[in-house]
Amino acid sequence: MSLSSEVSDYSPAGKWSVRLAFFIGTYVLISFFLSPATFLTLGLIYVDKFARAVPILLVGSAAVAGLLYGRDAPTKYAINWVRTRWWNCLPVLLFFLAGVTAFSNFKILIPTVLPFYADTWFADLDEWIHRAAPWELAHRLDNGLWAFFIFNIYEVVWFAQWFGTILLVGMWSNPIARIRYLWAVALTISIVGTLLALLLSSAGPIYYDHFVGGDRFGGLKVALSSLESSVVVREYADYLLMLYTTGNTGLGGGISAMPSLHVALVVLNAFFLSSLNRWAGAVGWIFAGLILYGSVYTGWHYAVDGYVAIAVVSVIWWATGRLVRE
Repeated sequence: MSLSSEVSDYSPAGKWSVRLAFFIGTYVLISFFLSPATFLTLGLIYVDKFARAVPILLVGSAAVAGLLYGRDAPTKYAINWVRTRWWNCLPVLLFFLAGVTAFSNFKILIPTVLPFYADTWFADLDEWIHRAAPWELAHRLDNGLWAFFIFNIYEVVWFAQWFGTILLVGMWSNPIARIRYLWAVALTISIVGTLLALLLSSAGPIYYDHFVGGDRFGGLKVALSSLESSVVVREYADYLLMLYTTGNTGLGGGISAMPSLHVALVVLNAFFLSSLNRWAGAVGWIFAGLILYGSVYTGWHYAVDGYVAIAVVSVIWWATGRLVRE
């Protein structure tokens, strides 16, 4: 089944769509057979969340398309865009739903396959590169308004831009550029979010003291607890740790730090937006910088988690670009 009904299976984009479907299908099947019960539980959770979120994000994606391409009639363009192209987006959403479910299942399984071992290395490397703990440098900007902005950018806006971009690309009329982006997303999730996350198994600064011991990141916990808006981070951290210790399955479950998928996906989107429009690209790179900063500020990641993610995604974007040129 092609990811786009607009593209013939005999065209280059059609062939790469079929290959992408096979790639995602293999990824999903491996995840399912590793833990069928968890996979099915997660699948039901994500179906419910998708049903609630997709209509809202579809409106946002249509608005972006209208602003980018609607010229003097953006509203009319956005409405027509949804009306004529929503069907083409359906296969993309189905594959995306299955892929996200598989990714979450893999993430939960990581510490059972390879327990967290690399946190001390990454914390030491962070301090060697920056001559201080990066979280301390990030929190020099502490104040209530700034914290509220960063926590919401990282915990809320990030998800909207990720899913919204998938919707936007799913209904895009450029089949070659679309298949490049979808391949880049699939490779980013499978390589950065699954393979490297397993090989570099680590929990992150926010969990360092729990898994490694000691009080190395006690100051980070004090800094977060002093910020009222950090409750969104602290409660979610407690929730993930509860799922980990009890073995329960829940939305967004799984603990993994290196590399940062948050950073990887916004950098990928920044590359993508830059290929569309100079101003859209500028917004994308500013947002990527904020997410990189936020990954350290919130305590979810070491700074090197983001650096590795940027390097890997840059190679993925270059490699998929070669695919398009060929």
